[in-house]
Amino acid sequence: MAVQKLFHISIFLLVCTAKAINPEAEALLRWKSTLIGANPLPSWSIANSTCSWSGVTCDAAGHVTKLHLSGFGLHGTLHAFYSAAFQNLTVLSLNNSNLVGVVPANISLFLSLTVLDLSYNNLVGAIPYELSHLPMIVKLKLGNNHLTNPEYASFSPMSSLKLLSLANNNLSGAFPQFITNCTGMIGLDLSANAFSGPLPDSLPQMVPRLGYLNLSFNGFSGSIPRPFSRFQKLEALDLGNNNLTGGIPEELGMMSALILLCLYSNPLGGSIPASLGQLHSLEDLAISDADLVSTLPPELGNLTSLTGMFLEGIIYLEACHHLLPGCKQ
Repeated sequence: MAVQKLFHISIFLLVCTAKAINPEAEALLRWKSTLIGANPLPSWSIANSTCSWSGVTCDAAGHVTKLHLSGFGLHGTLHAFYSAAFQNLTVLSLNNSNLVGVVPANISLFLSLTVLDLSYNNLVGAIPYELSHLPMIVKLKLGNNHLTNPEYASFSPMSSLKLLSLANNNLSGAFPQFITNCTGMIGLDLSANAFSGPLPDSLPQMVPRLGYLNLSFNGFSGSIPRPFSRFQKLEALDLGNNNLTGGIPEELGMMSALILLCLYSNPLGGSIPASLGQLHSLEDLAISDADLVSTLPPELGNLTSLTGMFLEGIIYLEACHHLLPGCKQ
């Protein structure tokens, strides 16, 4: 009888434990079991409440809403991460986590997701176009991986997207046209890839709220589009280290919100337009090694906010240190 009673108690405890593990915890523990290393995420245990686990945030009902696991020293893949239990997940931040393998397309089934940050990992393969199906996504950060071109033609408009970073990957070809359908975007970083061809004239019209645009260290060619002057909210424009030609458009002086303007290391040619002196908010101007032949327009003395001016490689440049303390030749 004692043995039978002990058996029933054991069964009872197993049932209670099983009931205590909610589907979200079960899914997280299953993914944890695929990670490499000696007991990664030690607080992730059935002995602890899921909402007390490292990097886990829950809502009032106890559902997992956010995962912030940056810098936890993880090693593994995302192959086993998906679970239908994550219906309340709004933030998935796994940047700098030593992840390898591909970005699973089934992440697109997390319909409440607003932030997806997989940057600074070792992910490979094509960016799944299914990510464009995330209906509430606001920030999508996939930079600093080894990702390749997605099926751009299959991308859906991402009207909720505010920030997109694909920097420092293995992307190539023309400027991705799907970006022109992200009409609410305010920040775009495509730097350090192998994009080529002209910059789209229509970008200011299609994505008028841009405040940050970094296209540096690519192979874009042709002239700097004059319509870029219509970016009235743009604070940072970095087109450095491309193959842009045709000079610095005078119209750039109309971009009144600019704080940072980088056009360095392009075969632009021409002179420094006096209209840049109208950029009263400008703090940094980098136009070195751009094949410019110019004197320094006195109008640049109106740039009272300027703290850094990089002019290396400009031919026949007048001495500028008396006019602008931040000038560097």
